[in-house]
Amino acid sequence: MRHDAILFSNLKPKEFAQEVVGKTNQDDLDNPFYILDIDDLLYKVDLWRKSVPRVKPFYAVKCNDNPIVLEVLAGLGLGFDCASLAEIEAMVSLGVDPSRIIYAHPQKHISYLHRAQELGVDLMTFDCEEELYKIKEHHPYARLVLRLKIDNKKAWFGMGDKFGCSEDEALHLLHLAKDLDLAIVGICFHVGSSNQDPGAFTGAIAAARRTFDAGRDMGFDLRLLDIGGGYPGEKGLEGVFLKTADIINAGLDKHFPESYGVNIISEPGTFFVASAFTIYTKIIGKRMNEGYDDTKPKEHMYYVNESVYKSFVVSLFNDDPVEPEPLQDLDGPLHPSIVWGITCDGVDKIKGTCKLPDMAVSDWIYFENMGAYTITINSPFNGFPSADIHYRASKIVEDHLRRKKLILSILDSA
Repeated sequence: MRHDAILFSNLKPKEFAQEVVGKTNQDDLDNPFYILDIDDLLYKVDLWRKSVPRVKPFYAVKCNDNPIVLEVLAGLGLGFDCASLAEIEAMVSLGVDPSRIIYAHPQKHISYLHRAQELGVDLMTFDCEEELYKIKEHHPYARLVLRLKIDNKKAWFGMGDKFGCSEDEALHLLHLAKDLDLAIVGICFHVGSSNQDPGAFTGAIAAARRTFDAGRDMGFDLRLLDIGGGYPGEKGLEGVFLKTADIINAGLDKHFPESYGVNIISEPGTFFVASAFTIYTKIIGKRMNEGYDDTKPKEHMYYVNESVYKSFVVSLFNDDPVEPEPLQDLDGPLHPSIVWGITCDGVDKIKGTCKLPDMAVSDWIYFENMGAYTITINSPFNGFPSADIHYRASKIVEDHLRRKKLILSILDSA
């Protein structure tokens, strides 16, 4: 994976990509590439702060650990949700104060607990007895956040079967933590990734308030509510996010008014990065799927230099999220088409039947909304290289980055 310098241009990302392809010898341009639109990243930070002003975002590093993303978000004052020692160390190396990190994994390595303590990272989640005993032995002065279980059937990737405890279990864990002289400082939950039901936050916030009241009655100084992740960030879903924000704000006003004295954080990942990244793939092969029914149109099958083993792992679970578009401006009718990945695995299908114009080998197909759980889920299967990354920002954003002194090492080399 190669990272290019930032290009400051008022070209739209698609126009920028056409310029990248047009200026390069096609025989030398074999790798797929991303364009990170930094304008979009900054827009999302502004949208979050305007839409849910009481909720401080702790960006989920696992979603996309691109160094420019992390440096920009760190410079804008966000906190960070880290699930491993590598993620914690990456953020500390960027100069992020440990107080802006939550170790948000209910099951932690013992050695990671030791290192987190050395680094000063003490805010962390748990959801069971065994983890409490482990923390008591290996990080006894940690500030603990109890994770509630949320069963949300309308999330593409639910969390309830793996993480979280019921409200009854939470009462038991509160008593145990009191006996162990551990500090529980907050309650958290996660409604699931790619949540399709904004209303899921209503019940979750109410459950958190009940647990807060029980914990405070036991003498715990509970001051932190973490409402987790699950916020849509794809283009075209801003209305869904705004509806989600309205539901969250109403729930917080009802159950956690400012007079209750709670700091509120969240763990958004997809929201910030999904729409900021677009991937451009090159057609390296084409085949007509003739079939045996002469009454049906023939499918055009395109083989591109990407894969479900690289940026398109989501296509293994759901055939709907990604939509291919031709980079070149092509006329003519649309044809039933399939986009296959580059590996020799028969399941490596990026997009099932879709509509594309007639395209040729060395043409390019692009996919928007590719910033979430793509770069960080990437295998070397079959030995194919990972996508390169180009960075694009408008002149106005360049001025903003310089004023804020963000990513100066990159800016000065651009």
